[in-house]
Amino acid sequence: MKFSDIALGVFFTALGLGVLFSGQQMKVSPFFQYGAGFFPSIIGSLLALCGVILLVKGVRTAGVSGFWLLQAGPWLRDRERLVNILLVPVLIVAFIALIETLGFIVSAILLVGILCQRFSGRPLVSWVTAVLATLFLYVFFQQVMSVQLPMGVLTDYTGS
Repeated sequence: MKFSDIALGVFFTALGLGVLFSGQQMKVSPFFQYGAGFFPSIIGSLLALCGVILLVKGVRTAGVSGFWLLQAGPWLRDRERLVNILLVPVLIVAFIALIETLGFIVSAILLVGILCQRFSGRPLVSWVTAVLATLFLYVFFQQVMSVQLPMGVLTDYTGS
């Protein structure tokens, strides 16, 4: 299944504007020049911009290739691709469900490790990448940005 650039452009523009406006409603920190809505506002703006670019591209090519909103692709018959596509949202939902119990570090290592191994097929490189990426994200958000990440099972070992 393939969505046209017009349909995706409209969707991502609306989603980006929604994220942008939601980010603007968040409180500003009295201690920093940026608040909780800083990153959502940036992400929403970029998402809306990408949506507009897709929309313009879709309108330009609609005259050449014909207008359609949804088109089935041959990859829908490929079981491996369907598993890959479904694995991402399933693992993200599992990450959200387990982050309080297992903590950010364990949950993120599992999420990134499983996805990297599935997509690359190289276990050692996948799990090393998962550990390094998670540690980078932990240091950035916990130490640099002062975002309190849940530690879960590691609470006794981190002093949090």
